[in-house]
Amino acid sequence: QIVDDTKQIVDDTKQIVDDTKQIEDDTKQIEDDTKQIEDNTKQNKRRQSSWDPNS
Repeated sequence: QIVDDTKQIVDDTKQIVDDTKQIEDDTKQIEDDTKQIEDNTKQNKRRQSSWDPNS
């Protein structure tokens, strides 16, 4: 029983590690996407200011 419990804990721990890695990957992707959006926004503002006399 103790051995089974230990195996379960080890399996659960591996799953947590895998999930954590997935979260880190997702977070990195969100950061990359956010940077891309910020870059696009800057470009759009530049473009807008070049043709919009009110900006």
